[in-house]
Amino acid sequence: MNFTAKGGRATDEEKDYAIPENLLQVLRDSNWYKTVIEVMADGIIATDMNRRIAYINRNIAKLLRYEPEELIGKDSLTIIIQEDRQKVIRETESRYKEKRTSQYEVTLKTKFGTSIPVLITATPILGKEGETIGTYALITDIRDRKLVERELRKKNDELQTLYNNLLELYEQLGSIIAETTKIHAEIFLFTSKDCVYCAPAEEVLQEVLSAYGGKITYRKIDIEEEPEYAEKYEILSLPTIVIGDEKITSVPDVYKLHSALFSALVPEEKFRRTRQELDNIINYSPIAIFTINDEGILTSMNPLVEMLIDKKRSEVLGVKVLQQEEEKKALVFPKSLLQHFRKGLQGESISLNRLSIKRINAKNPKPFSIISLKVVPMATKEGKINEILVLAEDVTTIALQEEELQQSYRKLEKLNKKLMQLNKERAHFVEITTSNLLEPLKNSKELIDQILSGELGDFNEELFGTIEYLRNNLENVSKSIIDILDYTTLETQGFTLTFKKEKVKAIAMAAMEAVGSIVIDKGFLVNFNIPDKLNVWCDKEQIVRVFKNLILNAIKFTDIDCRIEISARSVEDNFVEIAVKDNGIGIAKKDLKRIFNQYVKVNPKSPGSGLGLSVVKSIVEVHGGSVWAESKGNNKGSTFYFTLPKDKKTYQKFAPQGES
Repeated sequence: MNFTAKGGRATDEEKDYAIPENLLQVLRDSNWYKTVIEVMADGIIATDMNRRIAYINRNIAKLLRYEPEELIGKDSLTIIIQEDRQKVIRETESRYKEKRTSQYEVTLKTKFGTSIPVLITATPILGKEGETIGTYALITDIRDRKLVERELRKKNDELQTLYNNLLELYEQLGSIIAETTKIHAEIFLFTSKDCVYCAPAEEVLQEVLSAYGGKITYRKIDIEEEPEYAEKYEILSLPTIVIGDEKITSVPDVYKLHSALFSALVPEEKFRRTRQELDNIINYSPIAIFTINDEGILTSMNPLVEMLIDKKRSEVLGVKVLQQEEEKKALVFPKSLLQHFRKGLQGESISLNRLSIKRINAKNPKPFSIISLKVVPMATKEGKINEILVLAEDVTTIALQEEELQQSYRKLEKLNKKLMQLNKERAHFVEITTSNLLEPLKNSKELIDQILSGELGDFNEELFGTIEYLRNNLENVSKSIIDILDYTTLETQGFTLTFKKEKVKAIAMAAMEAVGSIVIDKGFLVNFNIPDKLNVWCDKEQIVRVFKNLILNAIKFTDIDCRIEISARSVEDNFVEIAVKDNGIGIAKKDLKRIFNQYVKVNPKSPGSGLGLSVVKSIVEVHGGSVWAESKGNNKGSTFYFTLPKDKKTYQKFAPQGES
């Protein structure tokens, strides 16, 4: 862990700065590191190669309504709903294969069966040789985000329904008109020579009428040449289209023009309901709806369009919105929208979830700064695109919330990297510290052995007992330090395993040779009940370590009539079950599940580090096996069981990420 000054040139005082030893010790202390993880707001889970939970901090345990110790050793799939388990398996296999961080969503299951959606940011834990030894995952509660997503899906569904209804109603209008053979009213277009918008209005009218297969015609009237018609129909402004009793002024709104024609073509009672439905859908829609014809003219719009463009309907309806850019006039729509309108008029359907069209003030965002956009080309029967239907939904608030979530994910990723670095530095510190402690302990033990052997002279019986006591204490301290070093190495670097088919009895005998002097000194009787031909697929050196730890554990907690029985037998799924049984002080039922956790000692005053059984568990599980203990209670002895695969095929099935 490096601590350096930042910004500017370092002074002589800064260059000479050394972190005070007491502060450095705290920063490197594993308890401080553990406290950092425990108090984090996010959940943290570490799993081994079999997806078993090796560590879980209090926040995620609290979220799931468990005590942390209830989850240690469990398959992590048990806290994930059934539907998501295959996803977790696939993500894990891919992550281990590619050695990369992966991020995905799943739903966790609490102790009481309720569901909690979470985001998992999982990173492989790599060993010293770069091999994968487990997973380190940050768990983020995303229930609030899911509410936002549900609201977004609801709005998208409403938008799709609205769009479908619009198309359906237009189709209804078209089919009814196509079957109609009689017009119930004349159509007039009132113009004059000086009318600026009369030509565009006539073009829109011709295009709409062409959709009815030439069944409908209109009469063009110049009010200067036929003023009596203008007076009869009370024409006040130009251009004006008259269809029956309805008048449409200026460049016609395509929807109103269709409605007026439909009213003239069919009886009023048949028309009224369809027209009212379309009116309600458009005018009371939660999204902005408008149409632009192939001349670039804005021909219709509902009230929300005014909020989209910050302009009144009367200012923009009938304006050639696509030509304004070329004519260097103030634009009605932003440039980012105009390019999509042009594509739509060329026949391209457009659907965009997020399009930013205005500058955003995150603290006080204006509506329609970010929109969801649909552009639908509308064609005549001949296939000519004569209009586009545009639907724009305001998604500003939702988009900003999503951005906030993305920022939080990025922060989590940075934090994950920092925690991984802290993990490496802690392991390095433990390795250096334990190595430095072992050397003086070794020298002290050798000196004591010389004293006890009489090489340095004679001494009385009382002094002999004192030195023997000191020697035993040094052995216990050395064993504890070795346990710590072993566990830290396994935790951070994993195993370098060399698998072969080995005889169980040969492994057990090799372990007995390593601890034989202790067994003899303590006066133990050891019985073997292991078939000669019983084989397992394993790394012999690591399984010898398992036997040694279990035998020494039995010795530690047995004082009277000391006996150890080591047995092995074949069990289902092509595994071998091995048992190490003693007649010692026994284990209380409440402690049976937690004794394999790191630093756990049933009797706090007993010698040892509380890591020996944790090392056993790690080794057995990386072989694809499992480990557990049984005891009938106080002074009734204990039996420790573990399983190992019989062959390579079984190993690969239950520990697919291991090295064979």
